[in-house]
Amino acid sequence: MIKIAIPTGRIQKEAIEVLKRAGIPTKNLESASRELAIDEENFRFFLAKPMDVPLYVYYGTTDLALAGSDVLMEVSADLLELVDTGLGRCRMVVAGPRSLKARFEGNEKELMWLRVATKYPNIAERHFASKGVQVDIIKLHGSVELAPQLNIADCIVDITQTGTTLEANDLTILEEVCPVSLKLVARKHGSSSYWRECLNITESIKNIVGRMKDV
Repeated sequence: MIKIAIPTGRIQKEAIEVLKRAGIPTKNLESASRELAIDEENFRFFLAKPMDVPLYVYYGTTDLALAGSDVLMEVSADLLELVDTGLGRCRMVVAGPRSLKARFEGNEKELMWLRVATKYPNIAERHFASKGVQVDIIKLHGSVELAPQLNIADCIVDITQTGTTLEANDLTILEEVCPVSLKLVARKHGSSSYWRECLNITESIKNIVGRMKDV
């Protein structure tokens, strides 16, 4: 039985859709309500919180996983990236009040010891460290956009698709950290007993992604 981890939340629907288009049976998966482990023919799907998905495949609990590149970068598990589906595309950005814009456009020393709220502390720290800037990272688990309003932080690092939520909270994009998309990954060390089948799934998804790009 081939085991695949799928993230709940923002990109769950797109993850299921790409599997379906690759010819993988997803009827039970699509109709699942509270079940977190779903069996379908020769497949077992695990619905997990996004931050947990890379660990499922890293420790060999699943053969494959679909995960956002934001989560993969944050967790930093040593995984084999098989396909960038291009789905769930958005951006990881630094955002804050417009009053900070001049500091981000000026000397990087002006950014020293900014208070940065984020659900992605590792990504945020690496981003500012690459500029030679030390900041105070404040890890939050939700509603990150509220942090500057509540004076918990000066700015935030978060993902955005359209920027609408940022604008609604009087925040503007100060700089882009990286693009984000849904990726198919596997364990790098140690092989799955279903590796041949996993390669076939990988090729099917690659073909789908190629056709989507041609449209």
